[in-house]
Amino acid sequence: MAAMTADQKFTRLVGRREAKIVLNRAGFDALYEGMTDGLVELGGRILEDAKGNAHRDAAAAARRGVAMMADTGYVSVWAQGKLVHGFGQVAASQNKPRGVKTPKDQVVVVVAFSSPVAHFNELGTVAMPAQPFLTPALMANVANAGPYVAGAMSRRAARKGA
Repeated sequence: MAAMTADQKFTRLVGRREAKIVLNRAGFDALYEGMTDGLVELGGRILEDAKGNAHRDAAAAARRGVAMMADTGYVSVWAQGKLVHGFGQVAASQNKPRGVKTPKDQVVVVVAFSSPVAHFNELGTVAMPAQPFLTPALMANVANAGPYVAGAMSRRAARKGA
């Protein structure tokens, strides 16, 4: 019988190892769900901070016939291209905000305000200086994202394992 070449030995070894690898789908799903839970918590914290800084002018809102800008905030989490969790009017309608990409292999969290004047306050105009409210909230909370996501993933994994 002819001796095996190095390539044949390697192929045989890899084939044996691949046969032993089994994906724990339940554990994987628990971690994935935990990630979305953590991002919802983080998005909610960012939204609450931003609402506290948002411009509130009931008279101007009444003149325009819309809700106050601070009341139009929402959070939505998209996973595998689908809405998996969210709160607020826009998230409830299950409409993806224009311009947001939700790739099939990623988890995307959207924290935004649907007010037609929110971007003017956030970025400013020629006649008005910027009065950012969402960016400071984002920058204050994004550095602490790890505990939100890791904690939620641990809780989900513990529930699935029990």
